[in-house]
Amino acid sequence: MPADVFDDQRRAWIAAHAGIFVFQKRRAELLGKRLRARTRARTGVRPDPHDDDVRPGILFRKAADTGWWEKTILATAAVAAPLGWPLGRLVYARITTLIPEKLRAYPIPAMVWAAVLSGTPLVFFYDPAPSIWSSLIIPWVLAQLPATFLAAGVYGVLEGWLAVDGSSHWWPMAPAAQEVDDLLFLGPMDLPVPTLLDPEPAKPEPPAVTHRRTPPKITWLPLVSGAILAALGALWFASTVIDGAFGSTFTTFVTIPDGSSTNGTTFR
Repeated sequence: MPADVFDDQRRAWIAAHAGIFVFQKRRAELLGKRLRARTRARTGVRPDPHDDDVRPGILFRKAADTGWWEKTILATAAVAAPLGWPLGRLVYARITTLIPEKLRAYPIPAMVWAAVLSGTPLVFFYDPAPSIWSSLIIPWVLAQLPATFLAAGVYGVLEGWLAVDGSSHWWPMAPAAQEVDDLLFLGPMDLPVPTLLDPEPAKPEPPAVTHRRTPPKITWLPLVSGAILAALGALWFASTVIDGAFGSTFTTFVTIPDGSSTNGTTFR
């Protein structure tokens, strides 16, 4: 059973918390379209086709349809994490395949704190050298690892997993199914032999689906603390790298060598 069983909860959470961000409204519309497609396939009911209208992507919208903040976020993420962003999306997709059989929710705190722990060595061991390669390119490449985990955690929030109980826990394992001894309660009995006309037995739902709390109880401490540390580390590292790379380059460019004139120009 895939994680699609939580699509309805996630769609409602995304729509309720979309705010001014059009890309979140579009994400809720895509989930709603997928839910209606499954309903049509299961029951044959034909919903209103106008409900399947989805906003175009951010690259295909008119200028009036989206604010400058969305394009700023997109451009910043593309420049800062050109590898970490798609890799984080792959990590997110891989983890969701474990839900609900092995995990009962998406582990958002684990992804955020993995970004913090993997980015900590960059903060302590960054030593800018005079060259642009060692002061900018190498740190930027190494920062793609924590950016991967951070992107995976951000996708967990954007995709509405906070609506599912357990997503604010470190690693929400799915509860084990309890074995029930029917003979203990009913005693031995003769069961009829199945025939070819009998329908296939339905697969039981995992305990993560049947035993879940709605609305979920959110533990904010690991989420907020990890997000604050990740944001502070990212801002400090970005400012340090920019200052070490472009600051030293600018200083070298404007330095006047000894023996030159006051304005740095020698006339012959």
